[in-house]
Amino acid sequence: MFSYLTVLLESIIEIIFSSRKDIIFMVMILKKENQIYKRQLNQKKVQSNIKKNDRLFLSLIFRLSKRATNHLTLVKQSTLLEWQRRFIKNFWSYKHKPPGRKPVSKKIKDLILQMKQDNPLWGCHRISDELKKVGIEIHPTTVNNIIQVFRKQGEIQPNGPWSKFLKSHWNSLFGMDFMVIDTIFGKRLYLFSILELKSRKIIRFDLTENPCREFVKQRVMLFSEEYQDQEITLIYDNAAQFISIDYSWFDSKGVNTCSYAPNCSYAPNMNAYVERLNGSIRREALDHFLLFSEKQIREIIQEYVDYYNHYRPHQELGKIPDPQQPFGFGKVKKKPVLNGLYYSYYRSSS
Repeated sequence: MFSYLTVLLESIIEIIFSSRKDIIFMVMILKKENQIYKRQLNQKKVQSNIKKNDRLFLSLIFRLSKRATNHLTLVKQSTLLEWQRRFIKNFWSYKHKPPGRKPVSKKIKDLILQMKQDNPLWGCHRISDELKKVGIEIHPTTVNNIIQVFRKQGEIQPNGPWSKFLKSHWNSLFGMDFMVIDTIFGKRLYLFSILELKSRKIIRFDLTENPCREFVKQRVMLFSEEYQDQEITLIYDNAAQFISIDYSWFDSKGVNTCSYAPNCSYAPNMNAYVERLNGSIRREALDHFLLFSEKQIREIIQEYVDYYNHYRPHQELGKIPDPQQPFGFGKVKKKPVLNGLYYSYYRSSS
């Protein structure tokens, strides 16, 4: 009780003999200290909750009235002095910029990569000039360094991608290949198909039990007669049925041939479009039926080829290879494909 009265008396005497300025600053310090304690109590973790603004406020009060800070219990006066020195040091310190030139943004790097992929014959000087046309100033050496990084990452191929080479010859490229089909009775059939790469249209298909050289030669002859006025190139793999044929007769008919090279690992996707067609026929048609006979398989493939060529949108092309669906403005209707396995949707003419 006596100690309490002593503290109370000291506080009253200090308030009486303190100036008005010190009293105001003392109240401000106690109020800020109370806010910090409340904020710390509301947190689940026990940690220091003194923010940068609190430090700046307390340091400023200490600078204006050292007597008012005697009532501060949260930190010591030496801590306030350290905060004050730190604020002054940071305020007058020069903000140094990072050394070197400003790095090239990812957006510009991606643009350089796109230019190089679209134009494989362009060098760093040509790309730098093209960038100047769109208001981007980059030295050719910097462009070359960026291209080399992309080349090491495999983003740029030395001679350009094989797909780009194929697309530059779209108008004359066709692919042919065989696909194996087994019935539930163990009978093995071979599906021969010729695909136009530009439109993904299935030009010819046929089934056989003996995929021999003469079978392929006869189908290629029929195919060449349909495209007599067009320069065409047939792509095929190194199967014996293909490489054993003498194609000199077809050269006179305007049919060029292109097989896999012996080191075909350099172009593993050379005939990828026909391989993908074989996979689509298997996944979207044959895998959903019990296959009994050649007649049944032929009917399934015939209906699927008609659906593939005339009604099925191609994802990469964004269109149908050979559309024959009339466009109307009436009600949306549907047409079953393969006994309702798929449906083709269209608008009626009325």
